Amino acid sequence: MAQTHGRWTAPLVRLPIFEDRNATLMETWHVEVRGWTFDVPEGTKTDGASIPRALWGVCGHPLEAPRVYAAIVHDWLYGGGGPVGMTRAEADAVYRDLLVAYGWGRWRAWIEWTALRVCGASHWTSRTEKEK
Repeated sequence: MAQTHGRWTAPLVRLPIFEDRNATLMETWHVEVRGWTFDVPEGTKTDGASIPRALWGVCGHPLEAPRVYAAIVHDWLYGGGGPVGMTRAEADAVYRDLLVAYGWGRWRAWIEWTALRVCGASHWTSRTEKEK
């Protein structure tokens, strides 16, 4: 069952078991953030934030909450899901704002957002690119 964080409801997520290193969204998640509205489909997977294992002690586990919630949405957006015309910068801002909405401090969310802006370009697929 989903958990509520203030006005936000956390989706039901299955964390990795054994060889599977991905968290899986167990129900469609309706998201409204930054003026965007979309439904992230059930079965969407994420490996969490791309944090090198050597930095887990400093940054935390890639699949800890609330990072896993923001990562599910972000990975889906980066894979070509989401609204037509959404830019990479907007997808990164969605990630940052979801972290803040679920209780992370703005400075911590800003640090992760900065890492996305610097290192995420090679993983971006816009929805219009995917439809070609």
